[in-house]
Amino acid sequence: MSFSAQTKTELCAIPVSRDCCAVAEAYGLLLFAHTFSHTEIAVVTANEALAKRVPPLLTRAFSASIQSQEKGAGGRVTLKITEEKQLRRIFSKLGYDWQYHMTYHLNRNIIEDDCCRAAFLRGVFLAAGTVAGPDKKIHLELATSHHALCREVMSLLLDMNVNPKFAMRKTVSLLYWKDEAGAEDFLTLIGAQHAAMELMQAKVEKQLRNKVNRRVNCETANLIKASNAAAEQIAVIHQALNKGGWEIFPDAMHATIRLRLEHPEMSLTELAAQSQPPLSKPGMSHRLKRIVAMAKAAVQEEHT
Repeated sequence: MSFSAQTKTELCAIPVSRDCCAVAEAYGLLLFAHTFSHTEIAVVTANEALAKRVPPLLTRAFSASIQSQEKGAGGRVTLKITEEKQLRRIFSKLGYDWQYHMTYHLNRNIIEDDCCRAAFLRGVFLAAGTVAGPDKKIHLELATSHHALCREVMSLLLDMNVNPKFAMRKTVSLLYWKDEAGAEDFLTLIGAQHAAMELMQAKVEKQLRNKVNRRVNCETANLIKASNAAAEQIAVIHQALNKGGWEIFPDAMHATIRLRLEHPEMSLTELAAQSQPPLSKPGMSHRLKRIVAMAKAAVQEEHT
């Protein structure tokens, strides 16, 4: 089951406690359904939970009943109402004139309360929404072929501080979110808390992985840098010893030089701890810089 299907199944388990919210959810569902006209209503879905939710929802909202239920390819089910009496009742309830061809505009009088707005948007998503799973890039969209309606729903969402972006895909108008916060806010608003939590958890896991990777990369870079520095120190010390022997270094430096030569894998911190008496890391760094400077000077003198 896709993440979109899981989310719709989750939404279909939400009980509708108020009659006004039943009307609002059914309104969103019908506006974005396959067909919503003065001659036919058709809801097409491959989601079993949605196919079971629609009939009682329409009955409660409009005292309407599904007249035919057809099964098609890919498990898709088409639920239809074609009876004039029922269509008239539905249109009247939603504030439309049944005698004229349906114009797809949003009647905000149906969704004045916050609970009804959330229910309406739940119906919209059930009919025309998709959301990418937490293992993919964030993308949630609502699609319709009715441009004016899409703009009006966008205005509603903006009023609710849930800010989608708008786009056209050929003849289809889209409202979409590509940011985690926006998608999570919309899913939470319509009641899909579990889906929103999955997206949030995936975001946190991704952030942690990135943080760990950055830390590993940083530590790797530091190790490479320290290894290169150690190799340079050892090479120039050997070169100086081959040219002039231990006499070119003060006696006080001999123990540090031996420590560096005998432990090429050690970091500055480890070398400082092994020193007798122990040194601080900056102290060890300063001493090695002096040794390297002396070694380079001795090698250069040998070449002049």
